[in-house]
Amino acid sequence: TVANLAFTGNGSTVTNDIDFANDGTLTLGASGGTQTYNGGLDTSGVGSTVTLNGTIATSNDAVTFGAVTLGSATTIDTNASNTTGDIAIGAVTGGSNNLTLTTGDNVANSDITASGAISGLGNLTLADVGGTATFSANVAAAALSADSTVANIAFTGGTNSFSGAASFSNDGTLNLGNASGDTFAFNGGVTESTTGTVTLASAISSSDDAISFGAVTLGANTTIDTNATTTSTADLTIGAVTGGSNTLTLSTENNIANADITASGAISGVTTLTISNAGGTATLSGDVDVTTLAVGNTVANLAFTGNGSTVTNDIDFANDGT
Repeated sequence: TVANLAFTGNGSTVTNDIDFANDGTLTLGASGGTQTYNGGLDTSGVGSTVTLNGTIATSNDAVTFGAVTLGSATTIDTNASNTTGDIAIGAVTGGSNNLTLTTGDNVANSDITASGAISGLGNLTLADVGGTATFSANVAAAALSADSTVANIAFTGGTNSFSGAASFSNDGTLNLGNASGDTFAFNGGVTESTTGTVTLASAISSSDDAISFGAVTLGANTTIDTNATTTSTADLTIGAVTGGSNTLTLSTENNIANADITASGAISGVTTLTISNAGGTATLSGDVDVTTLAVGNTVANLAFTGNGSTVTNDIDFANDGT
């Protein structure tokens, strides 16, 4: 029976659980302020737009949001000490504001579940996540960062784009995509130093920005392309590859000098490995055990130096360099 509610006091504290159910708009918090809901809160029953500002915190209590709009830079922190302090959030309309999500470092199963599309976001920061942060719909943001205080991350939406630098150094698993048609555009480049298993199942690209992965497992046919336009800017670096009977295509760009591909680890279980476009040198220094290896005339130089490599099918090297 309440239409619109603006609850904007900085420093407000609510002891018990609250389920907002007004049938109009809801505004929580103020820019730079903090509100604490020590019994948790749920806004999924609000009838119209929910706008968040500042820090929304709990003391190991679950937070459930439906679709939200950010009115300013926003942090959601459950301060989890056990499995109770999860975050669930629907679609996010960012308004070019930053969003930080945190449950608790090293608190197993303190999860973040983002089920709706995230658009127009500033920087997305995963601060402390003891469980898994799952983004199951499309994500569009500026920079993306996940430090070693984050356990597991899964991005499984069909279309994902980041205009700033992306950095993954989480200490659990990382999944980028779950189907070959999924796309990730890291237009500020991406650096991955995740401790656990990294699974790629998507088309991953940048716009003349470096891409760096350590050891990876392929969950579906995968393409990595830096779309290089500038000498020595958009190199592609990858470690060991466990193929899972999937294909892998690696590309920088044709005729862009020093746009290099460096695969330093063993590559196994890949059906077809394609070096597509490489204006510099593609170096495969580990053992390469694949069914088919394809190297076309849009590749400059190739160094295929792994001891013990095996290619099952006939190969015609056609690169136009060394």
